Amino acid sequence: MAQPSGRHQALADFAHSLHTTLSTASASSSPLLSPNDIHRLDAELNSNPFGAVVITSGNEQLDTIGTLLWNDCIELLVSHGNNPNDVLVLGKVRALAFAILNMAVLPDLLGSIRALDLALKAARICLVNQQREIALNILSVAALRLASIQPAHLGLDTTINGTLTTRYNSLRARLAWLQDRVDIAEHFFAKVSVPGLTDDEEAVFETCFIIGDSALARRQFDIAVTWLERARDRLGVLSMTEIKFPDYHNWDLVVRHCLAVACTQIKTPYSTLSYDVEMGVLRENYPEHPAVILFDLSMGHNNPGTHGILQGLQSLVEKTTLTDMNMPIIFQFARSLGHAGGSDNGMEALRILLMRPLPSREWTEKCFVSFTLLLSRSESSDPVRIRTLRGVIDALEQRGFPSISANAAHATVICIWKMTGSALLKNDYWTAQLWLQMCNEPKIFQHCCQSIQIAMQKKLLVCYLQTGNLAAARQLMDRGLVQSQVDCERLYLSYKLSLLEGKDGSGHFYLGFPLHPVPHKQMSLLSCAIEAQRQDKPEEVLNCLDQLTKCLTSDDIYHQDFTAAEHYIFAITLLLQELSKGFSQRLGECIETVLQSALSYAKENSMFEGGDQEVSVTQLQFLYFATHNLALRLVNSSGFLYATSVLDYSREFALQYRRIAYPEMGSNAPRPHLFAVAYLRLLVASLEARREIDQNEKITRYVNVRICFKQLKPLYGWEDEEEATKETNEKEDRHLDIARFFDFEAAMYLRQWDEIIGSCASDERFPKPKFYAPILDLTFQWGLPPAVSIPIIKRIVSKLSELQNDPPTTFQDDFRVSLPRYLHCLFSRAIAPPPFINANAVDFLDVKMADAKVAEEVLDRVLAIIDKETSGGEVKKEQQDLNPIQPGSTLSDDPTYPVAELLKISSVAFNKATDFYRATRDEDCQRWAKKAIRIAQLAPGLQARQLAQTLQTRLGSLV
Repeated sequence: MAQPSGRHQALADFAHSLHTTLSTASASSSPLLSPNDIHRLDAELNSNPFGAVVITSGNEQLDTIGTLLWNDCIELLVSHGNNPNDVLVLGKVRALAFAILNMAVLPDLLGSIRALDLALKAARICLVNQQREIALNILSVAALRLASIQPAHLGLDTTINGTLTTRYNSLRARLAWLQDRVDIAEHFFAKVSVPGLTDDEEAVFETCFIIGDSALARRQFDIAVTWLERARDRLGVLSMTEIKFPDYHNWDLVVRHCLAVACTQIKTPYSTLSYDVEMGVLRENYPEHPAVILFDLSMGHNNPGTHGILQGLQSLVEKTTLTDMNMPIIFQFARSLGHAGGSDNGMEALRILLMRPLPSREWTEKCFVSFTLLLSRSESSDPVRIRTLRGVIDALEQRGFPSISANAAHATVICIWKMTGSALLKNDYWTAQLWLQMCNEPKIFQHCCQSIQIAMQKKLLVCYLQTGNLAAARQLMDRGLVQSQVDCERLYLSYKLSLLEGKDGSGHFYLGFPLHPVPHKQMSLLSCAIEAQRQDKPEEVLNCLDQLTKCLTSDDIYHQDFTAAEHYIFAITLLLQELSKGFSQRLGECIETVLQSALSYAKENSMFEGGDQEVSVTQLQFLYFATHNLALRLVNSSGFLYATSVLDYSREFALQYRRIAYPEMGSNAPRPHLFAVAYLRLLVASLEARREIDQNEKITRYVNVRICFKQLKPLYGWEDEEEATKETNEKEDRHLDIARFFDFEAAMYLRQWDEIIGSCASDERFPKPKFYAPILDLTFQWGLPPAVSIPIIKRIVSKLSELQNDPPTTFQDDFRVSLPRYLHCLFSRAIAPPPFINANAVDFLDVKMADAKVAEEVLDRVLAIIDKETSGGEVKKEQQDLNPIQPGSTLSDDPTYPVAELLKISSVAFNKATDFYRATRDEDCQRWAKKAIRIAQLAPGLQARQLAQTLQTRLGSLV
């Protein structure tokens, strides 16, 4: 036998290998061809091997191979016709088989007819599979073959010629429609013979209906009406040959129904008339058919209304035996009511179907899933929807319907979950509980996957806990939920239930929660801590935070819910809330542990070369602010001793923030926070120093106060890039004033006299007036020597004197009360005996004063004040001589200087004058005595006048 050569041989070899593969694949469920074979097949078909090339040698071999391959496709379509992918592959293989057969046909009339017939069959299969390019190439070959048999002298029967021509034109019309060329489709259809009792009528009918139905699906209603009318007319011809076309009545129903649907979408007189005609035929010939009844209901025939539509559907379902044939249209109608008339109408329609036995389990599941979907969209109240769903489930179980499949159960539970979520959003736990019980109790959901069942049981448990049904919660926990160490959510719910039952929850951390890393463990521990805090159980909160810290510091830990930094932030927030309720030793230790772990994590993960920053700048900001707030709470509690350590952590967090946010050198950010930390640390150090009893420790504490002030001072002062307001400026100024006072106090206790005297000489370093009283108290309490105490008091008196120019509203109290007392204290310290005086000296001790000059300056100052009040204005220098006061000159009715202070200082001064007299210092005696008498004379009241007379008399006796 001659062999084909070249490309023909290669194509034949490939066809033979396909035949071998398909022969062995007929009994297998695996794909018919391998990916390589499919790729080769596509390549061959794309090269257009359909050219009418007739070979003279080897045509028998090609014919044999092509025939075998063609028959393989026919056989495999029977066994693999339900697999769309296999159908497409077999269509391509049949096209290749035709290409081989086309090469092998003899160049005569019979060969051309055979090739044309095979081409039309192969092209039809490709058109069904919508393989346009392959169909076009095959039909091009068919056109050449058709032209070769047209000449009349060939003697071909006109009937055969007409049939082949009609089939060809029909297929070309279908191809043009697939190419979206309606005009070309009309052109080829015009060549089709007029309706008649020929063998090609079925092919023409098929073409008309396919194009009309496709146009209807594309919503091209004008085109659909045209082609469906053609299909109706061709079907009418076929009705005369019922033996050849036994499915006439089914097709007549389908075509007229589609035509009626298309006419309803076109608002023209012709379409209205056509609709009436078609529906009249359908109502007369198929009055009980579901398609006709449902279409009339959907179109509002006889104006049934919504209630009437549902009644019509129920009547149809009761009268008709539901089968796999009529269920699709009934089901689609029920669903359409949900779109057109609202979810409630569609839901009721599906409920009607579910009340009747359906043809298969698949249809029951499909209707049940759709029913629950529309139920979840219904606007009815939850009690009504729950009753409706319960009625459907009870009806299914009473009919003995088994549980629905896993996929259907999953879809249904999702719908119920949606309704549960809506109730939970409204905090309606009772309704949510009813929805969840719907999934937990009926047997119909028993094939729902275990993970979904556990999730629903957890939600149900949450509802029980929220509604206080602890007995049901305990029963569900012990019976339903799977015990698993990796189910941290379940362990949290168990922990919450134990706390509500009044039990100790610490055992959950040793027996329940896993020791190894698992997802969501940290989040569950935080949830346990929040729950314990909600139930006001501080020890349980600390238990949870202890476990959380251990969890965060362990190796290979999960951070799926939040990053570790965010977990630390949650923990610190919980500690702040606990601290607001009161302090305990264990709480302080927990704070120390959490902050130490958080700082270590931040330093390791917020900045490392070549990696991402796991701890962000914003998180570091929160950490140093929150830590400062912890310190503030500690200062105001009995745990103030922990405040220093917490402030150190706050400072370290702030410095870490600076390294991340401002990597360039020289930045002081965040300066305001560092100032606040240093200020609070100084306050804590001062409080510790004041509370300390041991003198050695007290000295150490005060040294620490001075160190804190040195650290604070450089942090004062707003920089250009910082945003400051008047309030923030004033606040920082106040804090610096307070810090300066505590530093001055520390210097006084540490007896650093040079520092104190230097501060007295500086306006910047000496504390503000509001601290004068405590400074004076400490001066006398700690027994400062006159050489130090006198400069302090002089500084105070000097500053108070400057305040005389202030309005009376701000100065009056200080001047009337404070200044006289400060002058008294200054006078007392000035006239006190000097330290380190020799007690055995022969000098008169009474005239030895710490600072006689300052003492006499005080007397002059007192006289100046009361002279000013007597004269009603400023006293000139020459008027300050110590002449006796003129009769009738008295102090104002509302004297500023307290009379008791004037009498006391007058008496003390006169006594010092007598001391000068005994020391034979007559000049000093006269000067001091006259000043004392003048003070008494200027003081108001009888007692002052009597004192002045007494002193005057005693001075006369001395002189």
